[in-house]
Amino acid sequence: MSGGVDSTVAVKLLLERGFKVAGAIMRLLPGCDAQVERAKKAAEVLGIDFFVFEMEQEFKERVMDAFCASYEAGRTPNPCVVCNKHIKFGLFYEKARSLGFDYVATGHYARITNVDRPRLKKAGSAAKDQSYFLFGLAPKIMEHVLFPLADIETKDETREIARLAGVDNANQRDSQDICFVPDGNYVEVIERYYDEKGRARKPGSFIDVNGRVLGTHGGMERFTIGQRKGVGMTLGEEPLYVIGKRPEDGAVIMGRDELLYSGILKVRDVNFPWLYEGETPPLEKKGLLVKTRSGQKTVPASVTYDPGTGILTAVLEKPVRAAAPGQFAVFYDEDEVFCGGEIV
Repeated sequence: MSGGVDSTVAVKLLLERGFKVAGAIMRLLPGCDAQVERAKKAAEVLGIDFFVFEMEQEFKERVMDAFCASYEAGRTPNPCVVCNKHIKFGLFYEKARSLGFDYVATGHYARITNVDRPRLKKAGSAAKDQSYFLFGLAPKIMEHVLFPLADIETKDETREIARLAGVDNANQRDSQDICFVPDGNYVEVIERYYDEKGRARKPGSFIDVNGRVLGTHGGMERFTIGQRKGVGMTLGEEPLYVIGKRPEDGAVIMGRDELLYSGILKVRDVNFPWLYEGETPPLEKKGLLVKTRSGQKTVPASVTYDPGTGILTAVLEKPVRAAAPGQFAVFYDEDEVFCGGEIV
């Protein structure tokens, strides 16, 4: 329970279905006492037990430090995917199971079906679907996961359930930011990471596709693939965008917008959420749909998987813009998550 409306309504729906429910919040960041109190108050209104799991150090190491290290290496990370895999459906799941609970549930908008085996699918509402962030789940975990909001069509419906339950967070606004970057200033987070690790800043050059130096910058972690704002470079009257980063010397490569489009993706650390450990992944699959950003429209794709290298190669029917290394490509077979992994 985050103290927000989605996880609160998840509790309400589970109680109505006859489950014995307890709430728990993960204390992940310093100064989150107000959030803990909101969650505790919601649990009291709903009449359930409430736990606080102290996970600040684990979250820092597995999510925040990994986020900074990814930027330092020239990639563009998605910490919510990492948090779901290692924290919410990793440490949190293990803690809940150790306390004797059969299931963990969250306020995610996604669906799990279990006919022949657990399968992760899109939520009933395409606008609210969060299955992209959950592709890293394994079937042995999904056997013990519930998503009570799977069939809710709109946020207004969620808020109405909360109002009827008598909780005062029904109208709380949705959080749009990364939880440890609430003001959107991720560079400040990386600067603190450098200070903690005793790392020197790595200034570098802006270069064009031919290697010609266009200017200098204070660090490539300040830029992401597809960025134009804050760079302000042109070729004649044509704007230039960040089309790549070179970690070995900190160079940020600038180019025309047309160079941001990719028709082939290579993906590592591939997870097939419907495959149990030890089962063999399919070597190829046609007729899939892919997203390289959570809010992106899907694009038709065919994939081949090399079990020797662990690399999945996807050929897209239509090129996608700014598919940045470090982000995640998630592939769907109709409404089911077929697989996903990190773009390289």
